[in-house]
This record gives sequence, C-alpha cells and structure tokens, in this order.
Amino acid sequence: MSRRTIGALIVLGTTLSALACTITLPIDVPRLEVGEMQEMTETVPLDDIDEATVDVVFGAGELTLEAGGEEELFRGRFRYNVEEWEPTVTYEEGELSIEQGGTEDDWGMPTGRARNEWALELSPEIPLDVDMRLGAGDGELDFGGLQLQRLELDVGAGDFEVSFDGPNPVAMDRFTVDSGAARLVVDRIGDASPEEVRVQGGVGDVTFDFTGGWANSSDIDITAGVGAVTLRLPESVGVEVNAGGGLSNVDTTGFEQDGNTYTNEAFGEAETELRINVTTGVGQLNLISVSDGE
Repeated sequence: MSRRTIGALIVLGTTLSALACTITLPIDVPRLEVGEMQEMTETVPLDDIDEATVDVVFGAGELTLEAGGEEELFRGRFRYNVEEWEPTVTYEEGELSIEQGGTEDDWGMPTGRARNEWALELSPEIPLDVDMRLGAGDGELDFGGLQLQRLELDVGAGDFEVSFDGPNPVAMDRFTVDSGAARLVVDRIGDASPEEVRVQGGVGDVTFDFTGGWANSSDIDITAGVGAVTLRLPESVGVEVNAGGGLSNVDTTGFEQDGNTYTNEAFGEAETELRINVTTGVGQLNLISVSDGE
C-alpha cells in the first residue's frame, strides 16, 4: 500500500472517529489505540557541522517548520496521542532524520480522535539539503532565512502552505514538488531562486507564486492531473509559458498569446527569465502577472 493511500486512510480514520461512526471497512489497515497526549522535545546541537542533509517523514496531523536559533541544527517539539507514532530523531555524519514512529505500511487507523503535532526548527547558519515526505494533514512550512541548496517536497493529501520570505544566502540547485490529492500554496519562490523547478501534481488545486528577488534565471516544468493550476508571475522578470495537455481553459492577465505559448512584456528584454512548461490532464491554468511589491 502506498504512502499516499496510508496517509489518506489515517485522515479518514480520524474523521470517522471524531464523528463517532462505527463501520466495517473492507481494507486491511492496522487499528491503533488513542491514548493520553504525550509531549517531547528533541534537539541536535550545531557544534562543528558545516552542512547537513535533512530527511523528514510525517504521516498525518499538523506540521510547522521555520528557521531556528544559531546554536542548534535542529529543535523539534512533538505532541501525539498514538503510541506507535512516537517520532524518532537521529543525526550522524551530516545526515539528520526526523521520522514518525513505525513504518509507512503500519501507521494504521486510530480508534479515536488522534492528534499528531510537530513544530520543527532548522538552523539558518549552514547550507541544507531538505527532503520532506508528508502523508496528510495541514502544514505551514516557512523556509525563509534558511540556506537551501535543494528542497524536495512529497505531499500526499491535505492543505499545505509553503513560503520563502527573504533571499536565499546560497545557490539553490533544484526545487521539486510531488503533490497528490492536496491543496498546495507556495509563496515567493523567487526568494529561493532555484535554477530548476519540477512539479508533479495529482488531484487538487495548486498555486505557485514566483515573485521574489530572483538571483538567476530558471527552468520550470509543471505536470498536473486534475484540478486548477495558478501561477503568479513577476512582471519585471521575462516569462514564457508553454501550455499543453488536456487544458480545458487558460485564463491570463498581462500575457500575450501565440498559439499555446504565453509571454509577458519583459520576455526577451529582462536579464532574468523564467521558462515554464505546463502539462495537465483535465483542468484550468491561471496565469497572473504581478507587479513588484504585490
């Protein structure tokens, strides 16, 4: 059973429990007891660490992430009431791992109202490669102030907001997003300035805001299944969008159209350019030109 299926089943189980429903599901999913709320704090000192790889595996619940203090590589505050979901934090030779307890195939379905809340902080002092696999739930991930060399987000289901508020101090090679049945909003990607952006979407609405202080040009590839794709694009940066697939409608503000290609006034004139390919199954593409400061 896939991680996304497990994540969706966890949310389903939590919802059904909250409504006090009792049904027999034709799915072989472990049943997990809900107990007393547990709280724990884990830290990893920065010491002499020059750079780090961060791997986060989160099943379901509420997740926040932001820049932390100067003396710690990581600080995490965890609250949960399913014993099997107790998180584990390990660090060894530049690799930090933060994982929900158990394996992805036995996260199971809670018997009552499950709670799983993570508040994570990462060091702004060193370059980071971050890989986050998120099953389901709600999350606010603020990468502003962090030194991001690479970021990979794998989001199963739920409602997540991602932001980059402030210039990235290091060159970012790649930003990758794999989204399932989720509502996803990503703000101010220009502040991160990734040289490449790769997006794979399933079912759901996604919004990508490419405003911010771009330090370089970028190649962007977006593939979506069913739903709406909204791109907020800076008017001061040259933008070319090539649209393909089964798009039922393309709505544009501030772009000229030539067949399936859309460009803004700055394209061919500005030093920095965004070249974007969008392919969808069935859905709508919204292109919105945004002036500086909006």
